Amino acid sequence: MLTEQERHALSYIDDDLLIAWVQDLTRIPSVWKPAEGIGEEAAARWVEARCREIGLETHFEFVAPGRPNVVALLRGRPDQQAGAPRLTLMLEGHTDVVTEGDPSLWRDPPFSATIRDGRIYGRGANDMKAGLCCALMALKALRNSGAPLDGDIIFGAVCDEEGAMLGIKHFVDRGWADTVTACIVCEPEENHLCIAQKGVMWVRCVIQGVMAHGAMPLTGVNAAYPMARFLTQMHALEERLIARHGRHEFLGQPSITPTILLSPPRGGGEPQNNVMPGAAECVLDIRLIPGQDPTALAKQIEAILAGVVAVDDRLRYDFQVLEVRPPTSTERAHPLVQALASAYTDLTGNPPVYGGVPGSTDGTILNARKGIPIVTCGPGDIHIPHHVDEWVSIEEIKLAARLYVLAAMRYLKHEHAT
Repeated sequence: MLTEQERHALSYIDDDLLIAWVQDLTRIPSVWKPAEGIGEEAAARWVEARCREIGLETHFEFVAPGRPNVVALLRGRPDQQAGAPRLTLMLEGHTDVVTEGDPSLWRDPPFSATIRDGRIYGRGANDMKAGLCCALMALKALRNSGAPLDGDIIFGAVCDEEGAMLGIKHFVDRGWADTVTACIVCEPEENHLCIAQKGVMWVRCVIQGVMAHGAMPLTGVNAAYPMARFLTQMHALEERLIARHGRHEFLGQPSITPTILLSPPRGGGEPQNNVMPGAAECVLDIRLIPGQDPTALAKQIEAILAGVVAVDDRLRYDFQVLEVRPPTSTERAHPLVQALASAYTDLTGNPPVYGGVPGSTDGTILNARKGIPIVTCGPGDIHIPHHVDEWVSIEEIKLAARLYVLAAMRYLKHEHAT
């Protein structure tokens, strides 16, 4: 049941302004173009302006040239129950979007933010400028209504989520995450409560042989055959992992996917029909579910690679873990999950839909580096990100803003701080 205070706070949500905000932000292209040094700055400046208009304590920080983070704070009441730890809820999203590709394939211009059939169309409307705007509107409603918050809210609109996640890493390194006790990642999940998230580990493997003329292969050592044996063993390892760990309730099964296969490797010259390259390279995209240990798995993969090259003392290998983002899992009993669940039911009359995120979000960094419990929940069809004619439902946008208001009010309560 909604309380009078909650109804009062919700009354400050301006749906017309919210939709206008989503359109305005979607119309700002924020694709990272390294050759031009153009990225998220214009979108981040728009977010910064909204934060200052709302009256939030606002910080604008460059992570790299053309790539800033916006961090804003809404302070709750200073008085709280004696001895209780102060809670800080984070609302998190990213300002970068993926390339629009060929604009001629779009029904409307990619950054037009056209409204049609109850949807907003445009690159980034779904992933995830709608979620950012919903968080901003929730902060506006909470501040202007004077909602009682026995804790603080920190808003992070970060850069480079679609790449190396430099923005959220910078956020953590700067100490902003030190006081965060829970986080809503506002990514497009149809407002489902995604309480689990696959992790990812990228591994680069190179097998060094001996380069030779294609007509005289015995004068060298072909790296292609041992690489083929290694990949076959990776397929077998994947099957063993599936048998051992099974299928996660929300995330399905773990996977090992070769995504790059090159011979010669990067920096090894041009491929030629009559040249047996001196080396072969592959990159493995490894998706992890809760219960898997990425460090142990990396050691297992390296041991298999070492065994493959041990058959010939002229073979060598190089093994490099490029990045690890461990899987995450948050219990349904966690106060933030409970706050979102009750908010969803009170707003819709239906039980919440729980789910998991098959990809990787900034939340993996917050959880891995600071142990922050995360729930991924935001407006937008789960399968639409990165598609041509990307769109987001206006009804989902309206619901998400209200979910964030209620979740913040219910999470930042004295009884949750004991």
